[in-house]
Amino acid sequence: MKFSQKWLDCFLDETLETKALAEKLTLAGVEVDAIDAVSQPFQGVVVGQIITIKKHPDADKLNICEVDVNQENLLTIVCGASNIYEGMKAPVALIGAVLPGDFKIKKSKLRGQESFGMLCSAKELTIAEDAEGLLELPEEAPVGADIREYLALDDVSIEVDLTPNRADCLSVYGIAREVSALTGIHLKPLEIIPQPFVTEKTKKITLQATKACPQYYGRLIENINLDAKTPLWMQERLRRSGLRPVSVIVDITNYVLLELGQPMHAFDADKLGDEIYIRFAKEAEEIVLLDETKVTLLEGTLVIADEHKPQAIAGVMGGLDSCVDNNTKNIFLESAYFAPEYVAGKARKYGLHTDSSHRYERGVDPMLAKQAIEYATALITDIAGGKPAKVSMASDFTFNPPKVNLSLSRVNRILGVSLDEAFVEKTLTRLNMNWHKLSQSSWQVTPPSYRFDIAIEEDLIEEVGRLYGYQNLPVSMPKMQLTAQTVKEGVAESRLKTALIDRGFYETIHYSFIEPKLDAFFFDQKGLMLQNPISQDMSVMRQSLIPGLLLSFKSNLNRQQPRIRLFETGVCFHPNKQGSYNETQKIAGLAFGALTPLNWQDKKASDFYTVKSDVEALLSLTQKPYHFGVCDDIKWLHPGQSAYIYQGNQSVGLIGVLHPSVLKLMQIKAKAPIVFEMDAAVLLDKKVSSFQPISKYPSVVRDLAITVNQEIPAQSIIDTIHHAGISMLKQVDTFDVYTGQNIAEDQKSIALSLSFQADTHTLTDDEITKMTGQIIELLSTTYNATLRA
Repeated sequence: MKFSQKWLDCFLDETLETKALAEKLTLAGVEVDAIDAVSQPFQGVVVGQIITIKKHPDADKLNICEVDVNQENLLTIVCGASNIYEGMKAPVALIGAVLPGDFKIKKSKLRGQESFGMLCSAKELTIAEDAEGLLELPEEAPVGADIREYLALDDVSIEVDLTPNRADCLSVYGIAREVSALTGIHLKPLEIIPQPFVTEKTKKITLQATKACPQYYGRLIENINLDAKTPLWMQERLRRSGLRPVSVIVDITNYVLLELGQPMHAFDADKLGDEIYIRFAKEAEEIVLLDETKVTLLEGTLVIADEHKPQAIAGVMGGLDSCVDNNTKNIFLESAYFAPEYVAGKARKYGLHTDSSHRYERGVDPMLAKQAIEYATALITDIAGGKPAKVSMASDFTFNPPKVNLSLSRVNRILGVSLDEAFVEKTLTRLNMNWHKLSQSSWQVTPPSYRFDIAIEEDLIEEVGRLYGYQNLPVSMPKMQLTAQTVKEGVAESRLKTALIDRGFYETIHYSFIEPKLDAFFFDQKGLMLQNPISQDMSVMRQSLIPGLLLSFKSNLNRQQPRIRLFETGVCFHPNKQGSYNETQKIAGLAFGALTPLNWQDKKASDFYTVKSDVEALLSLTQKPYHFGVCDDIKWLHPGQSAYIYQGNQSVGLIGVLHPSVLKLMQIKAKAPIVFEMDAAVLLDKKVSSFQPISKYPSVVRDLAITVNQEIPAQSIIDTIHHAGISMLKQVDTFDVYTGQNIAEDQKSIALSLSFQADTHTLTDDEITKMTGQIIELLSTTYNATLRA
């Protein structure tokens, strides 16, 4: 928001020094971004009137002017401007004047003709960036008056940066209201007088979108004189606020926008139908905007239309077909309240940003529309004439401001000060809040219509703090009680990811939803259905990360990727016995194709055992024992090529080759990949290392070959030996499994390596034989195992 300080001062009984004004506003949250002089310094320029004009005898484009500057004699000035005429008043730089850029005016000769000064344009006085001729001054401009004083050029343009909640300050009067509240300077009330109408002729207004546009005012003004010029004082106020004067009607609506904060629009009444509709755009409707851009209106866009087509995007920009032009005689003036939630974002969708949309998106005083149309009518009739009709109105609006309770104790506690009741009441009064006491030190407050950002008690406390002065609030560090927490050593999730990335995996991220057919295929219990899914293919919360990895696997195959290694971490949702769902963090991976990137030397493919080594790399980070067990009850894993992952007796995950039925379901024509999935919590829980001295005595290894039934897993035999409680048995490994000659058909031979070591002495043959005998007897009893000769 940019404004002229002289314009601001018109609404205040006292004038603040610019620096003090900027400091007051900034400290109250209305940050001043820039302060610029409206004109560069110059001197010796006065108001002059051209009395006579004669052509220069030696130059076709030059004229010899006799100019009255309220001196004893007329000044002879040679001028090449194209817009001069006898009786015109314009700035005159006298001999000795110094113009911007340290340009000094001296007596000169132009093509042999003496010139005693210079007639000036707005550009030469640096009050405009360009100019097509002399700066034409009003007829009432006093001849001989200093131009800086007459145009009030000892002024500054102040630019403020407003937070979105302070839309009430997007006007000069709104800033004046803020200054009055901050300083106590009396604010002059707006003097807006309802304009009498001279005709009953009007246009019918129909509100079809009452929530988006609760109230709409329109007024027909006939016989407008568009040849009328915008007064210089208005042009200057617009220019100092960052707007370029365009034409009388546009300038007046822009002026009302800047002074009051109410956006307005003027239509050419003769280009509109007899009835105005405020409605939402219909499918595929089009409109050509004022900037000549043709757009197809989107569903949900609020428009102003007649019975034929849309004529404007409400709160954003008018249409070219109904715009005011040089042939316009009658206008239809619009002033409305559009609800912010229906206007917000609409301009950006069409690649636009206008002064109107900027205000409507943040909110406009809902009680301002009627005042604005009366004020604009007065300005139009005073400057451009015309016959105003009766104001047409369509409204479905009742102003119900919130009633907010405020307590002194909460004000002081949150601000950290000790304010009294008198200060709070004075502050509320300055802010034009209606209030009454509820009890001792508490109030019920009703904000004015333009403070629609006030809704809760904290909003009012902020206002009290602003007027008290943020700089006056005590500075203190926040206090909190800290208690020492026991930090459990664990594995960071990033460490798990790094371990897989180091082993050639790529991380993927999928939606937490899968399609129902995948959920039904992979899981016996139905997953959680979404009430409002993005699509039917993403309507069930996932119970596993595997389906998502398979979708990425298929996508990579379709793009001719021969080697695929993917992993993902994420939350899965499992139904429980109570009828609700548990959330579990999991980590899963998939491997397919060559073990290493393509090279001439190593062409080994990923298989169950290579992926098992990847899983073991993760499990080893926890420093906890683990083992693998047979898995033959998961229908989507290949039997005999899959396993459960255990820590102790608890299953913490699984690993295996995908069953061909999965590939058929997902229409994947490739060799089955190997997948794994584990509970992330298990991997994040690390066993804390403790020091154990290394035995200085040698270890002894004994090999043992036994025959057992083929159905008995080797891992079960190893687990049984470990659970026997033989303290000096350090490790058991399987190094051979044999079936065939000299072994019964239902039997197999398993060769075990037993490692023994004592911490206090060297083991004797008797001790080793005794422990080995215990193991043989245990296996014989448990599995009917026999020692193989």
